[in-house]
Amino acid sequence: MNSPTVSLICSTGRPENWQGLYESIGQNEVSWELVMVGPTAPDWDLPDNIKYIQSNVKPAQCYEIAARNASGELLLNAQDDNFFTTERPLDKAVDLLRAHSNERVIVSMNMEAPPGWNKFYPDVDDAPIMPLCGLFPAKLWREIGGIDRRFIAVCWVEDFTMSTLALGGEIILSDVYVDVDVTIPDVPNSSGTILYDGQRDHDRALLDRLWSIDKQILSERTMVLEPFKDEAILTRSQHPQGRWRHNNALLNRVTTAVTAYKLRQWRSKTFGRAYRFALRNSPSPIRTVLGRMWADRKR
Repeated sequence: MNSPTVSLICSTGRPENWQGLYESIGQNEVSWELVMVGPTAPDWDLPDNIKYIQSNVKPAQCYEIAARNASGELLLNAQDDNFFTTERPLDKAVDLLRAHSNERVIVSMNMEAPPGWNKFYPDVDDAPIMPLCGLFPAKLWREIGGIDRRFIAVCWVEDFTMSTLALGGEIILSDVYVDVDVTIPDVPNSSGTILYDGQRDHDRALLDRLWSIDKQILSERTMVLEPFKDEAILTRSQHPQGRWRHNNALLNRVTTAVTAYKLRQWRSKTFGRAYRFALRNSPSPIRTVLGRMWADRKR
């Protein structure tokens, strides 16, 4: 079997969304595959050009795993709540990339959004644009070294983009449009971009430290990239530990119940320590009142 031209790499915890992304790609002349990595296995049969790798490591590491297992000469980073609204999107993006002589080029998809949505700093006029669902040569990924393992979930795309620009690369905005929504059209029970809540502040702060000082954008990285190690890459999150945010109602209830139980234990121990301290160090009338309080609490 011949290798595909394009490998769409995706870090994902929501297999119920994959069909919407898959079908939106549609018919293209170029061959392609989807490489999906994440904690939740699909419960439906996958077509031949979807490759799934199960792993519960942090989201950014899942993208790295997907890239390392991609077969295409070109990579396109996607999310499972993306869907293309332009027909033959891969053909058009690949044609645009191949029309440029610069081998260090990233072709960005487009989106209906307010001005500045795709800039490194939306409120800085000369800030470079950052790609959405960027298409780029796989050898550029290898040249840069992949994702810095200090990222947990997001902002690694911006870091990769800035590294590309530092090497003399270009970002090209295409007329291939995608949309991102909380609900994928015609896909029941799909869920949108909420998996990474809680990780964004950490990753954005890291990105800013790498490429700017007081919002003055730098031409070179301030720290050397720390690549992911091969050892246990599928089973253990490397460097800052990230997690997937789940959307399962039952799991939410179980997690909440366990957390509440542990919190009650902590409060009980804390109350007990405070009571014993007060009992040892209080005058006799207060000790009597505290004794009654403790007795009432134990009933």
